[in-house]
Amino acid sequence: MTKELTSIIIPCFNALEYTKQCIESVLLQTNINYELILINNGSADGTKEYFKSLARSLKPNKKLQKVTIVQSKQNLGVAKALNLGISKSIGRYVCYLNNDVIVTKDWLKKIVKAAKSDKQIGAVGTMFNAFENKDIVKLAEKDKKIIDVLAETISVKNIGKIKKAKTIHGLCMFIKKIVFKKVGLFNENFYPCFGEDIEFCERLKKYKYKLVDAADVFIFHYWNKSVRSKQFNKQNKSIENVMKSHYKKFSISEKCKI
Repeated sequence: MTKELTSIIIPCFNALEYTKQCIESVLLQTNINYELILINNGSADGTKEYFKSLARSLKPNKKLQKVTIVQSKQNLGVAKALNLGISKSIGRYVCYLNNDVIVTKDWLKKIVKAAKSDKQIGAVGTMFNAFENKDIVKLAEKDKKIIDVLAETISVKNIGKIKKAKTIHGLCMFIKKIVFKKVGLFNENFYPCFGEDIEFCERLKKYKYKLVDAADVFIFHYWNKSVRSKQFNKQNKSIENVMKSHYKKFSISEKCKI
């Protein structure tokens, strides 16, 4: 395990346009040591070719220590992809990102600071735009500058603030790697997605780990871009069907839903 290195794991299932934006934002906005682990979960939209181009063009530097790319012929599911990424990671910390997010200035540096503020903190989340707020997504589609404005506003207002979280959404979930030895990895029964983050947080709490949000970090989320594809719906009917099934099957409390 490498000291003070964060392993950023991004499972990708289609949504290539948004995957590109996500990775570009990580490369631009991450200013502390990290490695990038990209997992293509059987995408059929050009993600495979894009990752091949990244393998040729991305070279380690002072901040980006290592790049690992996994090309799966089938959809492993988010949890299994994450566990595979964790098994290949070399960092002290793991950060799980959805492939339809855009990270902002100093995001990782602030998250690490929050994580190190208390030994009992097991995982850290961030501020993000609510699922219900469709207008902000429409605005960002037209002009990405609004994301930076929101991030700066939140950063200035909440500088250095950390708040208790009931759970942490997988759109950006930062985890101290050491906790996996106690609580285990992500539950692969949550196939293909949805609920693995909530269930993992419940286990963290059972082991008395704290969940917090770095209140001065804003991550923009396009929401559900990977699960609106024809390929996903052919395999799973719809994301709403998957959500309903998982929440019932795994008895996830309403209070844990975001």
